[in-house]
Amino acid sequence: MRTISFYVQKLVVRYRSRSPHARTHGRRIPATTAIKDVAQTSFALLRQCLCDFSRRRIYFIPHNKMQTWVLVVCTAALAALATAQKPGRFLSLPVPQKCANRPKEFFYQGHHYFYTGHVPALANKKFDWLDGRNVCREYCMDLVSMETQEENNLIFKLIQQNDVPYIWTSGRLCDFKGCESRKDLEPKNILGWFWSANREKMSPTNQIPNGWGYNPWSQTGHKKQRQPDNAEFDINGTTESCMSVLNNVYNDGIAWHDVACYHEKPVVCEDSEELLNYVASTNPGLRL
Repeated sequence: MRTISFYVQKLVVRYRSRSPHARTHGRRIPATTAIKDVAQTSFALLRQCLCDFSRRRIYFIPHNKMQTWVLVVCTAALAALATAQKPGRFLSLPVPQKCANRPKEFFYQGHHYFYTGHVPALANKKFDWLDGRNVCREYCMDLVSMETQEENNLIFKLIQQNDVPYIWTSGRLCDFKGCESRKDLEPKNILGWFWSANREKMSPTNQIPNGWGYNPWSQTGHKKQRQPDNAEFDINGTTESCMSVLNNVYNDGIAWHDVACYHEKPVVCEDSEELLNYVASTNPGLRL
């Protein structure tokens, strides 16, 4: 019998809900953003995980089907993967009471939204991209994903009416492990963007998205080039891997920009069906 350490060394951990990958217009974005995507359910879901070594994945099953040795292996696998990543940089678990009492500033297509600048406890705070996701996730939400022109217009209106200088969105460049061999994502600056909240691929950045009347990416930026332009890479070697909405920073109105993920900004949070369903299933009777 092989040892636990063998499996820990060999196992590639992938988070799976209903599908092992996200569907992206016939192709899929890998759900393996290192420990970030694995930790969507993290230690709470370890109690109901099953390691499938033949496929090198972790699945989730009801707790009453678990065996203690499986839990040990799963825990060891996640711990080993975590040590290979930046310490302390994980996706947060939802907090049931926060989910039940989450701010509900406005509503669209079955989802509640809020802007952190309008929540007293968060009003004077800014966050880097990952911390922004975690603020939202504790409320069973995630950074906003503007998948339709109508939704985008709602966010633009919020920014305009409240004179918000910028916000983070869930937009992310697929430039991490698992993306490098994907020919369908090349060139990355055009075909490599997706919404991390639901892992849906974005339309090519140089085209008007289907059903839209305009291209939301800015026509200009630091390099006076159409976005995304990865401008900061030329300055300090940092890739602009995250998507922000900027309010006329380059005299370009309210528009999408690629920005290095370490910058700090307020955020707009949007309901995450995945997290709400998880909290509902593990907290019977909790009103969400």
